[in-house]
Amino acid sequence: MDEVVKFVYSYLCVEHSGNVAVYSESDEVVNRLREASMEFWYAAPGVPVSPSFGRAAGMSSEQLAKRAARVKIARRALFLVAEYRDPDWGALYAGYVGGDRVLTAQSYGGLLYVTKIADELKIVASYKEDIDEEPPPLRWRHSQGANILLTGPPVAVRPLGLPTGRAAHQQDWQMLSDAAPDR
Repeated sequence: MDEVVKFVYSYLCVEHSGNVAVYSESDEVVNRLREASMEFWYAAPGVPVSPSFGRAAGMSSEQLAKRAARVKIARRALFLVAEYRDPDWGALYAGYVGGDRVLTAQSYGGLLYVTKIADELKIVASYKEDIDEEPPPLRWRHSQGANILLTGPPVAVRPLGLPTGRAAHQQDWQMLSDAAPDR
């Protein structure tokens, strides 16, 4: 589980750099960071994936500064990693991450599914909270990558930090934390 936690943290670091670059760096820097973020992903045949950040090419520094003044970027937190046994993927890990803006940083902002592909950890899917469904438990809506259908409870859970932004997220985190021992 330590390897997965480190992998997700590394991805979130690249993603954060990309989110900041969108408002402050050249097209070349943004594109390089987009490529770096995609190194963490695996796209199953016929299943498109794309970076979580980007912008229109050719923006002037004045345009970037205007956009940057309206947004407050935050580094996503990793609140919890849960390990599942999946008939298709084998060991499948769910990383519960915070939002990427100051206003959403202390709440769940997404769910990243990670597994080993050819002996390398890769993100295979991302999900967003399904806000049309009443929690708890939280429901998740497919965002990109593979469509994951979990068939059982987690076999191991690593709580890393309690989300404090929304009570439903705290309740969901606690239910998951209590669901299985840490490995």
